[in-house]
Amino acid sequence: MTLPADSQQLLTFANSIIAQQSFSTLIGARFTEIGEQGATLEVPLREDLRQHHGFAHGGLLGTMADITLTFVGALHLGPQVLTSEFKINFIRPAVGDKLVARGELIGGTARQAVTRCGIYAVRPGEDGQPTEKLVAAAQGTIVLPDTAPRTG
Repeated sequence: MTLPADSQQLLTFANSIIAQQSFSTLIGARFTEIGEQGATLEVPLREDLRQHHGFAHGGLLGTMADITLTFVGALHLGPQVLTSEFKINFIRPAVGDKLVARGELIGGTARQAVTRCGIYAVRPGEDGQPTEKLVAAAQGTIVLPDTAPRTG
């Protein structure tokens, strides 16, 4: 299976994959941009996604990083990929109306892709225009699964 070449078809395909993942739909995740240069994922920051201090829960940020890093890896390797590992740095508490994760490919080979993303909290600024603050940064390794039959 290959990914659609047209950017609008690719966005539709990516969101159809998200729609098949009950946890991703539970948090309200959706791609707003996806293409050769990377992917942008958005999640509305609802009250039920916040922790006891009112900030976005770290698990939400981790989920957004995993989804974004993996889809960026799929842009390089094709759609049958898995996350091998990722690391996330929480930079500041996430408060706002929504969260936006923007991912890109750092580099890759025929079997793996190294990807990164920044996660931003978006809220209205003093002039009414949305402002963004970087709240987390993540890097991951995305791989093609080893599907050879086991012996022994």
